Amino acid sequence: MTVVAEPTQGRNATAERAIDVLLLFDEEHPVLTAGEIARRLDMPRSTTYRYLQTLRSYKLIEEDARGGFRLGTRIFQLGRIARQGLGYVEVARAYMDELAALTGEVVLLTRRAGNQVVCVERVEGDPRHPIRLSYERGHVLPLHAGASAKVLLAFSDPADIDATLGSIDSLPRYTERTVTDKTALRRQLERIRSDGYALSAGEVDAGVRGIAAPILQPDGRAAAGLSVVGPQFRLKDAALKAAITAVRESAGAISARLREIDW
Repeated sequence: MTVVAEPTQGRNATAERAIDVLLLFDEEHPVLTAGEIARRLDMPRSTTYRYLQTLRSYKLIEEDARGGFRLGTRIFQLGRIARQGLGYVEVARAYMDELAALTGEVVLLTRRAGNQVVCVERVEGDPRHPIRLSYERGHVLPLHAGASAKVLLAFSDPADIDATLGSIDSLPRYTERTVTDKTALRRQLERIRSDGYALSAGEVDAGVRGIAAPILQPDGRAAAGLSVVGPQFRLKDAALKAAITAVRESAGAISARLREIDW
């Protein structure tokens, strides 16, 4: 069968042809010869060889021992990166929806970005109880304040924690409850790691409580943080206890699901 690309007006024809070559490989055709590729794409053999050599230089394809070509090691690296991107948001989103429905509070998915934390996804809670938070999708916030951030630091490699805190001259204060002493912060991080979750009250936004648990990589480090965030007057006593259990169970389920898809 000859594969004919869609018209390329207004697009990069060279790039599209290179992609066409890659898309010819599938489970039924893991190895293709230059002649087969040229025939299926209706390209001159000389042109086909130029594309193949370029793709090979980027390790997107490699030569097979029998004289054909197969997908290269760089493809597998890109696939792993793609699975990571899928894992953090696509997999977590269903659990976040359930958690928001169960608790009625905002649910956050956070990731570390150097010495800061970024909110990569946010699911609203009960629409009858809106809440204003510093954490919005895409916002970058401090790594030392709030459960959503501290859980990421607590479940980092100990050497990384030392390097991170050593690189920060001072810890900014956002409210009167923000921890600005590094020794006190270290004690909190040890407690978080021991408990398996983080709690905060008014450290970034006054009157707001956060409960966060780590989404763990196979090596035990936090790849992301899952949090329930709401007013302190609602997240107390039985509601707080239930939220802690729900966040930990959801984070554990996401971690397990990501391992299943070879994260």
